[in-house]
Amino acid sequence: MPRSSLPPLCVDLDGTLIDGDTLIISAMSLLARAPWHVLLLPLWLLRGRAALKGEIAARVHFDAAALPWRNDVVDFLRDQRSGGRRLILATAADRRLAVLVAEHLGIFDSVIATEGMHNAKGAGKVIAIRAALGDAAFDYIGDSIADLPVLAAARVGYLVRPSVRLEREARSVTHVERIFEAP
Repeated sequence: MPRSSLPPLCVDLDGTLIDGDTLIISAMSLLARAPWHVLLLPLWLLRGRAALKGEIAARVHFDAAALPWRNDVVDFLRDQRSGGRRLILATAADRRLAVLVAEHLGIFDSVIATEGMHNAKGAGKVIAIRAALGDAAFDYIGDSIADLPVLAAARVGYLVRPSVRLEREARSVTHVERIFEAP
């Protein structure tokens, strides 16, 4: 099937597109600049993970160019994009950070991310993808057990450095097209 006729490819960010976690990276950046925010983190978390992500994202200077990119995945996505495939950044990271990542790479057609009180992780990510795509088929590339609901909803899955458990469980819910192993 030509890539331009393939369903959209939804792409996770943390651990998939980058070798790291934007929440940790941004929290460390915030605390390095303003250590007293450590006192506020538990209060923000009491309002939920989405609120915590939002509070940190609102206060941090986030440099997408400095992220630890997984070049094998980025190269694969650029190749898919050059063949006409639609790419969607689908992440549990805060929308503000996700938009900066998407703008930096310049390959994504749209962004699905945590926003307000909605944490786009696991089943929440499936809900957000379905809100954007309806019942249309999509493929998904991810790296963690939290991605299993998304992989189960996807037509095809791609895995990035999966644990033995993730690979086994992903293969039980979807066809795994490719595994990216290189660090």
